[in-house]
Amino acid sequence: MTKKRICLLLLTTSFGVFGQQLEYKNDFSNAATTLKTVERGSCTVVDGVLKSTDAYAKFGNPEWKNYTVKFKARAPKSAEQVQIWAGFRAFNRNDRYVVGLRGGLQNTLYLSRMGYMGTDEFLGLRVLNFKPVPGTWYDIKIEVVGNRIRIFLDNEALPYLDIVDKNANLAPAGEVTLGGSWIETEFDDLSITALDENYLKNQAVVEWSKKIEPNDKENRRIADRANYKPIVVDALKGSRSEIVLDGNWLFMPENELADAKNGSNENAQDTNWHTMSVPNFWNPSRVWLHGESFEGFPKGVSDVYFQKETDRCKNYTFDYTKTKVAWYRQYVELPTTIQSKHITLNFDAVSKIAEVYINGKLAGSHVGMFGDFTIDATPFLRAGKNLIAVRVVRDFITNIEDGDKIVDVAVTVPVTNNMLKDIAHGFFKDDPAGIWQPVKMVITDNLKIEDVYIKPSLQGATFEVTLKNYASKSVKYDLTTEILDKETTSQLYTGTSLTKGELKAGEERKVTFTIANLKPRLWTPNHPNLYHFNFKLVSGTTEIDSKTITSGFRTFEVKNGFFFLNGNQYWLRGANHTSYALGINDRNLADTFYQLMKTANMDVTRTHTVPYNELWMDASDENGIGISYEGTWPWLMIKNSMPEPKLLQLWSDEFIGLLKKYRNHPSILIWTVNNEMKFYDNPGDLEPTKAKMKVISDVVKRMREIDPTRPISFDSNYVRNEQKFGKEYFKTIDDGDIDDDHKYINWYDYTVFKFFKGEFQKKANPGRPLISQELSTGYPNAETGHATRFYNLVHQNPQSLIGYQSYEFGNPQAFLNVNSFITGELAEALRRTGDKMAGVLHFALLTWFRNAYDYKNIEPYPTYFAMQRAMSPVLVSAELWGRNLYGGEKIPVKFAVVNDRENGTAVKESMVQWELQAENGEKLVGGKEKVPAVQHSARQWVTPEIIIPENLTAPKSVAKLKLKLIESGITIAENEYKLNVATKQWSASVINPAKKIAVVDFNGMNKSLDFLKVKYTAYPTVAAALQAKADVYLFSGLEVSKNCSEQDIQAIRTSINKGAKALVLKSAEAAQKIYPEYITGVLVPTEGDIVNMEMPESPVFDGIGLFDLRYFNNNKTEVPTVCNAALKINRSKEVVELANQTKIHGYINGEMKDRSEYVKTIKGFSILRINKGGAAIISTMSHEKATTDPIAGRLLTNMINDLLMH
Repeated sequence: MTKKRICLLLLTTSFGVFGQQLEYKNDFSNAATTLKTVERGSCTVVDGVLKSTDAYAKFGNPEWKNYTVKFKARAPKSAEQVQIWAGFRAFNRNDRYVVGLRGGLQNTLYLSRMGYMGTDEFLGLRVLNFKPVPGTWYDIKIEVVGNRIRIFLDNEALPYLDIVDKNANLAPAGEVTLGGSWIETEFDDLSITALDENYLKNQAVVEWSKKIEPNDKENRRIADRANYKPIVVDALKGSRSEIVLDGNWLFMPENELADAKNGSNENAQDTNWHTMSVPNFWNPSRVWLHGESFEGFPKGVSDVYFQKETDRCKNYTFDYTKTKVAWYRQYVELPTTIQSKHITLNFDAVSKIAEVYINGKLAGSHVGMFGDFTIDATPFLRAGKNLIAVRVVRDFITNIEDGDKIVDVAVTVPVTNNMLKDIAHGFFKDDPAGIWQPVKMVITDNLKIEDVYIKPSLQGATFEVTLKNYASKSVKYDLTTEILDKETTSQLYTGTSLTKGELKAGEERKVTFTIANLKPRLWTPNHPNLYHFNFKLVSGTTEIDSKTITSGFRTFEVKNGFFFLNGNQYWLRGANHTSYALGINDRNLADTFYQLMKTANMDVTRTHTVPYNELWMDASDENGIGISYEGTWPWLMIKNSMPEPKLLQLWSDEFIGLLKKYRNHPSILIWTVNNEMKFYDNPGDLEPTKAKMKVISDVVKRMREIDPTRPISFDSNYVRNEQKFGKEYFKTIDDGDIDDDHKYINWYDYTVFKFFKGEFQKKANPGRPLISQELSTGYPNAETGHATRFYNLVHQNPQSLIGYQSYEFGNPQAFLNVNSFITGELAEALRRTGDKMAGVLHFALLTWFRNAYDYKNIEPYPTYFAMQRAMSPVLVSAELWGRNLYGGEKIPVKFAVVNDRENGTAVKESMVQWELQAENGEKLVGGKEKVPAVQHSARQWVTPEIIIPENLTAPKSVAKLKLKLIESGITIAENEYKLNVATKQWSASVINPAKKIAVVDFNGMNKSLDFLKVKYTAYPTVAAALQAKADVYLFSGLEVSKNCSEQDIQAIRTSINKGAKALVLKSAEAAQKIYPEYITGVLVPTEGDIVNMEMPESPVFDGIGLFDLRYFNNNKTEVPTVCNAALKINRSKEVVELANQTKIHGYINGEMKDRSEYVKTIKGFSILRINKGGAAIISTMSHEKATTDPIAGRLLTNMINDLLMH
């Protein structure tokens, strides 16, 4: 039977909800159906379905309130993923609910409410129990009654989402929407049925969830326990035996023990215990940015990773949510040869409190999340079976009052009481707990090498070897040193460093010696040469103990305000945050991520509040990644906060311990105390601030004692301020060696173009290297590429960049492209102009990849490739300002060549080969420019003559300027830049010459009109123009009391009310006087270089790309603004918002009313259409740039045409 058309509107008197309409149905069998389409994509009825791409269709009536919606939908079989988007209660394009069913990169059901002026709200995300696939139809049912919303999938009895929207009054009624995704979606069998307002009154809030039955968990526990095997050491090997204790341990939450003392009792049975892998946390790892949440939801940078961690812990055979204290057990069987040996247990890290019991006796304890500790197990272990039990406590200070209360706001994260009052835990949230770093047992003779510190030079090293005698009598020894090349195994050195030494019983001694006149292969990021340093204690021919340190020869120092690596000036080229915290014990991930960094010329990173462990530090050494090793307490003492002295002492001791542990790693270039403590910026009384400065100064002094070979950053974000504190003050403290200025470009701070003339380095202090270890440009989602949900819906930073395409139904390529552009341009600008700087670590590195936590599936985003070009050791870079250009005109551009070669050599005289390509790759024009030799750490500039052909392959297209730098016939650097190029005819469009356009121009707009060949009649005054009968009146540069009167303003309004059409340009205050009931004020943009379309489908934007309203060209080296003002308005059906300008801004906080009021201070409208009487288009855009910018020109002609034709 053929499909019949169904489109019913049944009438009844029993429901008043739809204005007596009970039900709407549409099976889309009528291809002639008229659709109400929103956005500039397409919605069509074809082959019996509704198809949508980049647009949505509306069904029903804005007055509809309580109803159920049913439809089925699918992505075409050829689609790469499923992105089914729909909505309900769409009163208008701003106030509506949005539902997304997603499959592929993420398998989730999504719900949010879009809102006007900052009232967006995220409402729910549920992980599906299946993977939606292209080509399969899915049934979706939505029930909305009052503030209750339920969403069902595939006729399940229980909803996947059942939520109450506390702010439902913001979208109380409206139509149903189908579509909106950037991926084509098909819809069918739509029905909307009215529901009574009490329909859900007695329905409990309950959702579908995947449950693990207790019996299943218990059966698995029994099997895991049965598979547990003790560690058996058959024999000792050599003078030092290291037994790895990682793997499965027995595990028991203390709340499951009838008697907690039995946790350490070796006679207590443990057949009912669980198992736990070591190293690991027993609860989910909630670490910045992937593990963070807001209002109970994932932050939206990585829903898959967030759920992966949740599932890992839910699948344990115990309830991790109730586990505050837990016991670990490991049985170890030792041979009889351990008699008279010295034995230690080495824990790399346990979070947060550990008590270690051996064979039922307390052997030692430790407090701290990151520090390692050693237990002298000698008195407690015996030949045969031994029990090692570890009691781990999750919290250092339990039940902190108002622990989650936000007490301050750091640059990137709200600061809570937990952060201030509990022990240092870096960027980890939710108190991660467990033995999360490796554990080993070390068996030696009683005379042993306790520690080795290597202070390398370029021809050798000085060694400090700490020895201790644990025996009850003196021991004589010799100390030998051998140095082997790790790669080639060739011997660099061997010799006896100390002869006839003797240590008394219990004595500890530090032995210092220097080995010089070597010719080692030096360690650098591009040549990470390593050596095995083998130290042996011998007595005659008997080896007593041995210890091997893998390290390298290199120096890193500060001279004259710059860094020097192995004697050559060195500019830090790198980025952070890495994937470390997502794969702490995953060497495959470390190597894969580091190699991706190397391929993109990023040689340096920062540990960023989560200090690396031995595994990642070894990977840094071997892969050649320089490290800024940062402390463990971000925002310490921020603003007016002050932790208890004991917490400060614990933190500083732990951090100093980390320095001592990792100081032999050649990859560590810088020690950084902490992240963004910022107390040094406190206003007012300096004494409290100076007290805090002294706390950190004392730590810096301790750091220098432990390692005097490396420069120190007082804080990642600290820049010495002599104006505030006075020059003499810095003679009383040690504030490190480095100035480090954090910024968030086009995110919280400034446009990228504000850094094109060396502005960043204006803060440089003589003798102190100026860097930024956190130069951020925003955070893409690590699975889809969209802007991170939290920042988009809560703080709305991405909306200032790409408008509504920042939502999760928009094409993720939009945010990826703008993030790539800003990050790459910023990196290049700082290198072009940073002759007084010492380097930059851009941020946030791990968000430039999809699946940054999965070494098998990690995939770079566009920003990665932009950074690959920008971080090239030798950079060829184009300084471009405006990005829209006319055919036949010269490109206003300069080329820079920057030489940061690692080996310190000059770039010989070279050649820049440039080519302008059309969108299809066809060459439009090309040429070459000679570049003089570029000395190391220097720059050379050349100015090419590039004329865009007048006759282009297309009227308007995206061209690409490609550069190659060639030295001695070899390409040593490449780069590329996108530009909009268009013919002058394209911008002029077609304006009916028979129509009369009356122009009153007070700011030179006539030049743009003449350039665009617009036929018009000029009038000297408003009154004169209005006396003439015109099809469109154009008023430009109106200023009341200067060039027009209040009577003129009233006359314009009266004329429009009577049916006239007016275009009002760059007359913000005058426009407010013309329409005081609609326009309430004027905002002055901080930069004004980006405007976003509110209604892309408007004829005003005909032929203009979705993101073309940015970076208007005027052939000048200044911020390429597109508007000079934005209008504040009252919402009205007569006012159509066409384009907005949103200031770059920080956090948006508070309840909905507060948020909305704040957004009104940062967001205004640069183009409005007011439909009352006739029509008026009011624009604050930079139309005067029409003579040099084709987008500005086309926009102007479009506005005139829109008034003439619509």
